[in-house]
Amino acid sequence: MRLRVAPLVLALLLAAGCGNAQRQGPDVTPSPALTSGVTGRTMVDGGCPVIMESSPCPDRPLAARATVADADNGSVAATATTGDDGSFRIPLPAGRYVIHATNLTGGPLPAAAPVDIDVPPGQFIALTVAFDSGIR
Repeated sequence: MRLRVAPLVLALLLAAGCGNAQRQGPDVTPSPALTSGVTGRTMVDGGCPVIMESSPCPDRPLAARATVADADNGSVAATATTGDDGSFRIPLPAGRYVIHATNLTGGPLPAAAPVDIDVPPGQFIALTVAFDSGIR
């Protein structure tokens, strides 16, 4: 009786182990990694009411949420949250897009105007998304 149970148990264990394997074959095509897109930083102006040469008011990084929409039909192509240093890298197919960036607080300021971009095939374009602090 033990000889009959052992092959059955072995067969069940082997079948269970195959359940997590990815399907392979001629009808399955892996998606190629995108070699184009946009990379850059989100920055906010220094927010100084008066800027003097002796006391500069440099721009600083701003963590933000970027939504990339197709320029022709407005459909969302990608979303990303930048790092604390404002850096982002968003892979995209070649095409025309509009980046809408918002601050993470949900408040009206700092605010950024939408940015139109053209992503060429096989390239990442560099971009700085400028936020206005609203301080004059």
